[in-house]
Amino acid sequence: MENNSEPSKVGYTIFKPTGVRHEFPKVDLVNQQVTCTVLYKEETYMTVIIDLKHDKVQVQGEIDELGDLSMDKDSYIDMFKHWAKFFIDNDISNPSDYFDELMKTQS
Repeated sequence: MENNSEPSKVGYTIFKPTGVRHEFPKVDLVNQQVTCTVLYKEETYMTVIIDLKHDKVQVQGEIDELGDLSMDKDSYIDMFKHWAKFFIDNDISNPSDYFDELMKTQS
């Protein structure tokens, strides 16, 4: 067996739930607006309204006190923009129902 001095490129990652959730409580297909929230222990820390029609983002609240439990603010906004476009483009007015149905078809 050959002794290789290069660092190993093998490893593993453990994914552990933090309890931080994001939800999409309102999708307005007509006005192309999606309301998104970041929650922890049933408290809403940040609400983001994505307005695709007018290319605007409105942010209320902060997630700083969640520290390492959550992603950073810009990452949430980018993710919410992606999902808002997906919901509007695919006429999905109830994301919870969409995700529930998706889970049913996966099992």
